[in-house]
Amino acid sequence: MLIDCHSHIHVKDFDRDRDEVIKRATVAGVLKMIEIGFDSEGIFKVVALANKYEFIYAVIGVHPHLASEWDEMIAAKIEKLVKMEEKVVAIGEIGLDYYKNFQPRDLQQKVFREQLKLAKKLDMPVVIHCRDAYVDLFNIMDEEKVERALLHCFTGTEQEAEEGLKRGYYIAFTGVITYPSASALREVAKNAPLDKILIETDCPFLSPKSRRGQRNEPSFIGETYKEVAKLKKMSEDDLEEAITQNAHTFFRL
Repeated sequence: MLIDCHSHIHVKDFDRDRDEVIKRATVAGVLKMIEIGFDSEGIFKVVALANKYEFIYAVIGVHPHLASEWDEMIAAKIEKLVKMEEKVVAIGEIGLDYYKNFQPRDLQQKVFREQLKLAKKLDMPVVIHCRDAYVDLFNIMDEEKVERALLHCFTGTEQEAEEGLKRGYYIAFTGVITYPSASALREVAKNAPLDKILIETDCPFLSPKSRRGQRNEPSFIGETYKEVAKLKKMSEDDLEEAITQNAHTFFRL
């Protein structure tokens, strides 16, 4: 069984063929999907998808690119959804992005802290977005005493991976790991403990090597599983079983 641990099929890129995309995923062996909302509208769309499809689960939060959307009202909406909807399994994706810098860093940090506090209040794990901000990210997470976190779409260094792993966090890999230029990332995946990794598409972004230039979708995830299995020197079936167990543990599925 394949699990896509981070997808965005609720976005407009899939408006014309969303149901067909989901069908193709199931045909390809993707039997669970974690759908990630990241803004004030998306949090409701992913919950609606999770309620429509038994095998889809929802994660809700405000992305650092959209930190200016955060206020008491959206915080209250997220809290209400977590309490009302059993299929909401984490807060995310949240974090810091100093690469794009679409929002002021001090605002990103403030919103990140508030969402971490909300996740702790609700006893929910967090799905983390981070680009070029690991020093501040880990400092804030340490100060907020975060224990259950997933570093989504990890493209950092070996040292940054080690910093996350020593805190007990999970690391997720995308189709980026299949790119010729990603040799350092492949080393990270090779050395990461098997019980602390997850695999995701981050669709519609980051299609694997054979699909580069195309819109990414969950049915493409097998290529990433194949690459990680090769790096781990294990069968694809054994890797699928391990990733399934990790996803069930982290998201409490």
